[in-house]
Amino acid sequence: METSQAADALESELCYRALFEHTNDAIFLLDLDGIILRANRQAMRLLGYSLAEILGRSILDLVMPEERQNGRERLQALLTGQSLPVYERQFRHKSGQAIPTEINIALVRDKAGNPLHIQSIVRDISRRKAAQQENEQLLIDLIHRSTQLLTAAEISKTTSTILNPDELTKEVVNVIQSRFGFYYVGLFLVDEAGEYAVLHAGTGEPGRLMLQAGHKLRIGGRSMTGQCIARSQARIALDVGAEAVRFDNPYLPLTRSEMALPLIARGQCIGALSVQSTQEAAFSLADVTALQTMADQVAIAITNARLHDQIQRYATRLEERVAERTAELAAVNRELEAFAYSVSHDLRAPLRSIDGFSQALLEDYADVLDARGKDYLRRVRAASQRMGRLIDDLLHLSRLTRREMHRQPVHLSEMAQQIAEDLSRQDPERQVEWRIAPDVVADGDPHLLRACLENLLGNAWKFTSKHATACIEFGVERDQEPPVYFVRDDGAGFDMAYADKLFGAFQRLHGLAEFEGTGIGLATVQRIIHRHGGRVWAEGKVEQGATFYFTLRGKHERQNHSAGRR
Repeated sequence: METSQAADALESELCYRALFEHTNDAIFLLDLDGIILRANRQAMRLLGYSLAEILGRSILDLVMPEERQNGRERLQALLTGQSLPVYERQFRHKSGQAIPTEINIALVRDKAGNPLHIQSIVRDISRRKAAQQENEQLLIDLIHRSTQLLTAAEISKTTSTILNPDELTKEVVNVIQSRFGFYYVGLFLVDEAGEYAVLHAGTGEPGRLMLQAGHKLRIGGRSMTGQCIARSQARIALDVGAEAVRFDNPYLPLTRSEMALPLIARGQCIGALSVQSTQEAAFSLADVTALQTMADQVAIAITNARLHDQIQRYATRLEERVAERTAELAAVNRELEAFAYSVSHDLRAPLRSIDGFSQALLEDYADVLDARGKDYLRRVRAASQRMGRLIDDLLHLSRLTRREMHRQPVHLSEMAQQIAEDLSRQDPERQVEWRIAPDVVADGDPHLLRACLENLLGNAWKFTSKHATACIEFGVERDQEPPVYFVRDDGAGFDMAYADKLFGAFQRLHGLAEFEGTGIGLATVQRIIHRHGGRVWAEGKVEQGATFYFTLRGKHERQNHSAGRR
């Protein structure tokens, strides 16, 4: 039986020895004071020592110095009967390199329960730690990249919504500083002379103080910002302390890394973005790329904001000039009204006297006057009456020019039909065919457009009066843009060589003996059409009639055009 027990013990010893020597973990057998009694080959490979070099040494001599006190405390806890969970410990390789490990330590007792020795199983976790650090770095990089993207999105929103240059630059530096956690961010713009980069926005108390001091840097000087603008290239210093004189700024004493990025818009460097950190080597290539993209956005936004600001100033000046011109026009209109009043009262009174006395002479002294005298008086009366009509027409033209316009849809067909009926009632014996296109609607002032049609249709009525029969037509050519309205007749017509004189005041192509009139009607038409943003012209042939065309600008003109297309 003793032989069998001895054989079992030997077999158990051989198995333990095989596991002890061939396991992938380092195994140490320690006495109760932590002195190494035995170690396997893996322990030698892990620490770089030979067995002879470590036997008899304290296990604590092989860990990093800063962890020895904690090691003593754990050994003491183990000896007092506490069960220790697996924990991590940094061993020191013979070369001095720290080796991260995971330790499973236990107190070995005899059959009576008395402590014999300590067994420490040490697992190398260098690869796990490296992978963990790599994952942590990937997570840090991902967070950093997300910050860059969020900042870029916020900068994009800022640059698209803020149009005031000062507000824009202030918001941009604050967003970049807060998102990235930089020590300081400033934005410089080139002055009008192109000599200095002037600080326009800066973060924190340093920014406030520098703005208050009117901080500026010479372009092309020793500063990074000045060189950045001069070369239109980014400038980076990852260790400002190495060039303390060059980068010395009393407002920013903690700067250790600095970067200046050019603001380029439309091929021109308009300034620079200055970014500073309290850490050395604070800027990665990804940071430079992301911030330069933001700087490009900011440069374009600043240029657009400046243009908007300039346009606003021009608009303000234009409004002021319009107000001045409006006031001047109001003054001129008041003078015209005063003149019109004078014409209406001061000039008409003598004319009425001339006409009245001439009529009295003809009636009361008819037996005294000979034929020539009577003819002279009749001519005086006709001239004074014509002068009265001329004054009336001039006053009417003046009122049309000064009258405030009120645009609305105007049914020109109905208006033309009413005018035609009024003209026909004046001389019911005339044989005139009226051709008025239905449903012609225009956008304009109804009072002015009625005056326009009264003049054009009245003109056609007058210049067809020598014909036994006549045809007068009103219509619209909807295939034109804008639509072209017209009044056509087959009356006396005119020579196209004199077409440029038709719309001038007091211009007449026919004598008074042929057709009466003052020469104001077509001038009135032209004024009305021009006030509607349109144009007017005429075509004709002698004794073959004339056609007067005009255009208007308004939504109903576009509708007429669309209706014609359909």
